[in-house]
Amino acid sequence: MIRALGVALALAAIAALAMIVAGANPIVGFFALFRGALGGPNQIAETLVQTTSLLFPSLAVAFAFRAGLFNIGAEGQLIIGGLVAGLIGARLNVPGALAIPVILVAGAFGGALWGSTAGVLRARFGGNEVIATLMLNIVAALLANYLVVGPLHSPGATGAETAQLPESSWLPTLLADTRLTIALPIAILLAFALRFVFDRTIFGYELRAAGDAPEAARRAGINLARTAFVAMALSGAMAGLGGATIVTGVLHRFNVALSPGYGFIAIAVALVGDLDPLRIIVAAFAFGILQSGSLTMQAYAHVPKDVVTFVEGLAIVALAARRFVAERAKTSPA
Repeated sequence: MIRALGVALALAAIAALAMIVAGANPIVGFFALFRGALGGPNQIAETLVQTTSLLFPSLAVAFAFRAGLFNIGAEGQLIIGGLVAGLIGARLNVPGALAIPVILVAGAFGGALWGSTAGVLRARFGGNEVIATLMLNIVAALLANYLVVGPLHSPGATGAETAQLPESSWLPTLLADTRLTIALPIAILLAFALRFVFDRTIFGYELRAAGDAPEAARRAGINLARTAFVAMALSGAMAGLGGATIVTGVLHRFNVALSPGYGFIAIAVALVGDLDPLRIIVAAFAFGILQSGSLTMQAYAHVPKDVVTFVEGLAIVALAARRFVAERAKTSPA
């Protein structure tokens, strides 16, 4: 908790400095940020929508990290999951009680397929998952754009998006006249489930062993290649599920711009949460405030939205570098 508070204060100081450089008043900027994110029921609901969209890929990143894998492909996995959900959902003509689970599972399957691609490269050929997932992000974005604009374009769609899902396939809302849906409790339940898996199951032990001490895990009989493949596939499934909830709960269709970079911001969220699923919930809420309040900052305090992007990007680089140095220190001979 103390470390997370220190990170938050450091990011706030950097944000204040960035506002000053941009010619804005930091006090007015922070006031606008919290006004836009927490100023009323609708603002809080939108902040929770952003929190939900960040929580799924953040848990995905943390899951892979626990196995010693740096999955920076959550963005691509989220896009593919959303694409599969949008394509199937627009063509699914069944009652909502059946359609919604089918669409969510389809999205998770799409993300798992995309994540397992990097898993195969790592497990079978010893490929670097960082490079693989980075390139797969680009492929996912280009593939989604090509399919939605080209061969799978729906006559009823305007622009680079699929046709709208039937209203019966929309996720139920938690608060009337907002975009906040049951995707939030689903994400929170997923976080608690992961905490249980990490702490109480043999599979969770194998994941942690593969990540913390791979050589000792190998000698103990843990198949590191299989663990890497399964970890990447399940990580992709979580991110893909997040994409599906955006399609079914927020946009009600797949749009190539469904993610403003949730998969990349998720890296910072996971690291701020110290890879602990329950702490990640809190970290996702903090970053949800940034995402939700940034437009109000821009409108009322004249703070460029790029300031928020800069702070988030700097957090990713700094926290990833810190973890890399710590891991190198653990593995270096005394």
